[in-house]
Amino acid sequence: MLRSSLIGVAFAAAFAFTVLWSARGRRTNERHTFAWLLVAATIAGLSLWRHGIDTLASAMGIYYAPSALFFLALSALMWVVYRLSLQVAEQRQQLKRLAQEVALLTSTEHERLARAPPRSDSVPAAARHDPHAA
Repeated sequence: MLRSSLIGVAFAAAFAFTVLWSARGRRTNERHTFAWLLVAATIAGLSLWRHGIDTLASAMGIYYAPSALFFLALSALMWVVYRLSLQVAEQRQQLKRLAQEVALLTSTEHERLARAPPRSDSVPAAARHDPHAA
């Protein structure tokens, strides 16, 4: 086994361990954890199967095999970034709806308080703020 294969496998193992560690601490989503573990497995697989890169490049019609690997890695990263941007857009919409609902509830509560008759047993405002009164 070549030294570069060992380095690739060690990197993939360290990356997979980091992903699992962050998933254990609930810092990543389950969907993202699976995708990143798939990336680590792909790195390890291509590190061990060196002729796989050549086979992949010839199947894609690319003469220089590392270019095919670079193309695939870049495509995978673009896919991950696209998924993350979709998730950010969805969360932004949820945040906007939540802010609108809070504004409506606050407005309704202010209107309800304005329409309510004053309570006869209410404590004067000055006494409410003074903890030593009463």
